Formats: sequence, structure tokens, C-alpha cells
Amino acid sequence: MKVKDIMSKRVVWTTPEVQLRELWRKVFTAHVNAVPVVDKKQRLLGIVSREDFLKELYPDYQEYFEDITSIHDFEEMENKVRQLGDKKASAIMSKRVVYTREDTPIMRALSRMIVRRLNQLPVLDEDDVVTGMVTKGDIFYALIKKSVKSPQKEKKR
Repeated sequence: MKVKDIMSKRVVWTTPEVQLRELWRKVFTAHVNAVPVVDKKQRLLGIVSREDFLKELYPDYQEYFEDITSIHDFEEMENKVRQLGDKKASAIMSKRVVYTREDTPIMRALSRMIVRRLNQLPVLDEDDVVTGMVTKGDIFYALIKKSVKSPQKEKKR
């Protein structure tokens, strides 16, 4: 089975100029974990995941140890959220994207996700245009669906 057989073709994508406030709406409305960032020709430039948003909001360990009181300043955190909303997708997107091709066998795509600790991969065609997304869940569902056969009637003796 190939990735193109099971991928979701309804991809939520964005452009690098979109403000994160708008991108949040897309992510939470569509219930997706990652959004490919594409150019005008729909070619992949990067990806923004929910984790990328969280990295921007929460301090890293170094900040935490330098100022342990900042974790309790909830007003400051709310202000940070407002300021973050004005940033553009290009400011936080990952530019080194792990992706797969439409004709990749699903087990190879799954292997790539497991090794890289990812839950989904953008799917590209031969022109590097984003044509879909495939998740571990898509692969699991396809494998189970294929392996579960309809019950056969017992033959009477």
C-alpha cells in the first residue's frame, strides 16, 4: 500500500506571512497537530506544529532557572500570548521538514515517523507540491482494515 492510498487530501496549510493568531484558529478549528507552510505554488517551505507554539509560550529551562519567579507571573504570560499572536508563521516554523512522497510504501513512512518521533508527515508530489498529510493513525487504520476480514460462514457438515 502506498501513502497516496491512505493520506488525507484535505490539508490545512498556511503561508509564511500569516499571523500566528490566524494560524491558531486554523489549527484548533481543524483539529490538526501540524500545518505545512507553503509558497504560492503550494511547495513546502516549512511546518508549524502545536509544539512550536508551546515552545514560544513557555520558558526554556535556562530561563526558568535564571528567574524562577517568572513562572508565577500569569499576566506576563498572557501578554506573551498576545505578542506571539502578532508574529508571522515564518518566525516559528521549522524549515527542516521531514516529509514523504505519494508513492512511498506506508510502512516506510511509518518507520520515518517512529525514528523521527513524529505523528504526521506532509506528503509531496514529484514537483514538491503538498498534496496531503499522513498520520500514524491513518497507517494504523489502513493496516487494521486490511487485516480484518469479514467473518466467513461456517460450512455445514
